[in-house]
Amino acid sequence: MTFPYEQKFQTYCKQKKQLAPSTIALAAKSITTFWNYYATNIGPNASINEVTTSDIRNFLDSLEQKMHFKSNTVNKYLSHLKMYFVFLAEYGFINSYPLFTLRGNKFDRKQKYVINWMSHLSELTQITKLHSETIKMMAAIFLGYKPDEILTMRINTLLDQITDSQLKKYLQVHTDYSQDANPYLFATKSGDHYASDFNINQKIAPDRDLIGMQLTSHKLRMSFVYSILSNPKLSDEEILKTLRIPLKSLNYYRKNMMLYVETTEFKLAQP
Repeated sequence: MTFPYEQKFQTYCKQKKQLAPSTIALAAKSITTFWNYYATNIGPNASINEVTTSDIRNFLDSLEQKMHFKSNTVNKYLSHLKMYFVFLAEYGFINSYPLFTLRGNKFDRKQKYVINWMSHLSELTQITKLHSETIKMMAAIFLGYKPDEILTMRINTLLDQITDSQLKKYLQVHTDYSQDANPYLFATKSGDHYASDFNINQKIAPDRDLIGMQLTSHKLRMSFVYSILSNPKLSDEEILKTLRIPLKSLNYYRKNMMLYVETTEFKLAQP
């Protein structure tokens, strides 16, 4: 296997998409090139479920800037990656589709993130129009959990680590304990956890206008990552422990922050 779910993807291309073998082979080559780029940077813990828009954007940029590929060639890579990630999302192999914002090679090379929102969580609980799911997701991200871990998190796991009494009370008040004494942080009507973060993101995304930043589980995770990296007081050891990533990933994110990321400080909107 040269990239995750390769055999299933090729079967999908052949049976559902009815593509020619030559087309499937070209797509597989493009995806393999991307996966090698990503896995080399991230290391042995590389997960297809954690690939972000920034990762794909940086890969395309490297094709153009370092490999000197022409725009139409770069766009072919993008087209193949879109087909691959549509397959992954359609069959539930990833929690969210990372390619919504990429349109050919006409992309903004700087990804914008709002950072250092973590100390404002208690204040955010005072915004009555804000969905409780938004606060829950931000609180879990603030504690260093990754989006796929949050899906199966129980409320007590979160509460046990929250030291702010106001935030803890808010989380307790906005949790339904009718079916379980320790329910999932994000539970369906039947009490089960969600299979992906799609429905959760649908609920929290509209709050971006109230908070002034993009709100999806992966956007929040990356804004947290760059918040931690922007703190000059933290040692590498402290950063690795907080983000729970290997050194190779830390170097990768630092490189992205220097070359591809633009950050702005969080400011609580005035009522």
